[in-house]
Amino acid sequence: MTTSQPIPGPAAAAIARAIVAGVRHAVPEHAPLFDADATAFAGTLVANPRAGTSSGAGAFRRAGVAEHAAGGELDRLVRAYQAGGRCALPVVAALSHRAGAGVVGSGVEAVLRCVDVLIGLSTEAYRAAQRAAVTDVRADLLHALLAGQGWADLAGRANWPVPERVVAVVVAPGACVGPFGAEVLADLSAASPYLVLPADTDPGRVVGGTPAATGPAVPPAQAATSLHWARRTWNLRRRGLAARDPVVHWTDHVVTHCLLADESLTGALAARSLAPLSGLPPKTRDKLVVTLHAMLDARGGAPEIAARLGVHPQTARNRTRRLQALFGSRLEDPEERLSLRIAVRADRVGI
Repeated sequence: MTTSQPIPGPAAAAIARAIVAGVRHAVPEHAPLFDADATAFAGTLVANPRAGTSSGAGAFRRAGVAEHAAGGELDRLVRAYQAGGRCALPVVAALSHRAGAGVVGSGVEAVLRCVDVLIGLSTEAYRAAQRAAVTDVRADLLHALLAGQGWADLAGRANWPVPERVVAVVVAPGACVGPFGAEVLADLSAASPYLVLPADTDPGRVVGGTPAATGPAVPPAQAATSLHWARRTWNLRRRGLAARDPVVHWTDHVVTHCLLADESLTGALAARSLAPLSGLPPKTRDKLVVTLHAMLDARGGAPEIAARLGVHPQTARNRTRRLQALFGSRLEDPEERLSLRIAVRADRVGI
């Protein structure tokens, strides 16, 4: 029975040279990477199974990056290292004649161990480059999608399962969101961070407890429109014009969006419609605006209005009589009532 023996330094160096020569032959385009430092690192691995990484290890990481950049397959690089290991076996056998039969077992084990480490270094670098490349493609896809440029090819390269409809979601700057699946596109480093989700995805599930605002559901080619309204919905939240729910939905604030679409026009309508209240003290005016809103919504008389306002029915009667004196027949005219409803709503949102 033979016993394993340590691999002497000169023998380890010879084995390493054979391994690296075999690798250089298998992937000649990467041969310049495998220099003297790389060979010395391989020799260290052969001689010492507990050896740490050194500057020479970088060559094998760079080989993984280079293979990915060239569009090659990781398996090809793995086969090259395995070929290098086979090239070292005759060297191990020759050493056994001088150093004893035990060197064969130790030498083969050292070669296999060395090859495994080299494969691990290149594999880690290849996969990191692959992840970075996919991230870059997804960023390009999101930019193209929002710019209305050709994005179909990018969607395939980014492994984005194209949904029928998407929804843009804006989140607070610095928000911690994720991880999320391949169906979600996101730019969380933007000044106003956002995501693009399939329309049938629950935004709350994706963003967790992070405050967010959504846009409308649209075809993917109109994602920029959804983002535009998501940002405006976020602005409603910021201005206190929308409830501070975890997720503020665009669909719940369509009327407010309409009022704010042209604030100067809406403001002019509000000023004209509510002109009878313009000369009143602010507190009195505010009470009458609230009462007018209740009058326009109510189907009954003073008791219903009082219930809506939380005041005594007589107080409601006094206010409604004053409004009737100020607005007269306009309170009965359908078109004027519509204008008043818009004006009251605009007044409530501060236009």
